[in-house]
Amino acid sequence: MSAPVRVGVIGFGAIGRHHVRNLTRMADVEFVGVADTSPFALAEAATLGYPVFSSTAELLAAGLDGVVISVPTSLHETVALQVLERPCAVLVEKPMAHTMAAAKRMLASFAAAGVPLMAGYVERYNPAMEAIRDFVAGGTLGRLISMNARRVGVMPPRIRDANVLIDIGVHDIDIAAFITGARLNLLCARGGMALLEDRLDFASLMLDAAGCNVSIEANWITPVKVRELSITGTNGYCRVDYITQEAWFAPGRSFEPTGDFEGLVKQYTEGTLLQLPVNRVEPLARELEVFVKGIRGGPLPDPGIALASLRIAEEATAIINETRAQPLISRTH
Repeated sequence: MSAPVRVGVIGFGAIGRHHVRNLTRMADVEFVGVADTSPFALAEAATLGYPVFSSTAELLAAGLDGVVISVPTSLHETVALQVLERPCAVLVEKPMAHTMAAAKRMLASFAAAGVPLMAGYVERYNPAMEAIRDFVAGGTLGRLISMNARRVGVMPPRIRDANVLIDIGVHDIDIAAFITGARLNLLCARGGMALLEDRLDFASLMLDAAGCNVSIEANWITPVKVRELSITGTNGYCRVDYITQEAWFAPGRSFEPTGDFEGLVKQYTEGTLLQLPVNRVEPLARELEVFVKGIRGGPLPDPGIALASLRIAEEATAIINETRAQPLISRTH
């Protein structure tokens, strides 16, 4: 039996602590410790029994096969490039970086060094999404016509360096690219600042994914947390609830013309949603399993796919800000 892989976590915040919790439960992982610059975060980690390091350099010096970067988005590039000084495989939380330019620099640096890099888009590993992905990949839905995503809820107070598109909207942009395998094109973007004064806190996007119309709504305004996706194809319809890890499928129907109006109405009754079998597990645990296998030489998802979500989020932010800056034109009749 091969020796456990040595893995550490940089950043013991809201997400980092869940990475640590899962890593310490994995049989083939030796959890080396957590690094953070916050004395409070380190004290909490130590209280929970985790080895702690006061800097990234100290953690890397302990010797790692892989590391998870879960620091604020604006620090992703700086920390990732620091890891290259003592190279090991990297899983960086979404989005890959705070800008496209930074993300491209990271990709180029890791590619040149031959070091594995994985972007942490956890919704890809939600069991309900995996079930739908298999449906789409197998052609069950036929040609994809539309995708509609809603990711709304109250703003997490910890998010201070990203707008709503960079922080949560990228999840559904990523899923659109992940499911369709197509280059995404931004058709329309609207949004603004309802509660915040320095960043977008609501936005709606319309994208094209090789002929599939993709609609995405993201906000930090809705008092109820919703994480849903629906996909319509020529052969049927499916829906995912990321929170409950449930997935449904309604097969398409072929309709025959009839001269009898009553018969026509009966033919166009709604189809039945069939609940798909889903083996519920924590998506983050599944994501880390893929990362650990990648450390051992297994395949990792192409980090280049993660650029699509950041590119669209940046383009949409620029359009929304430009639209908001334009003066209103008064029209008299």
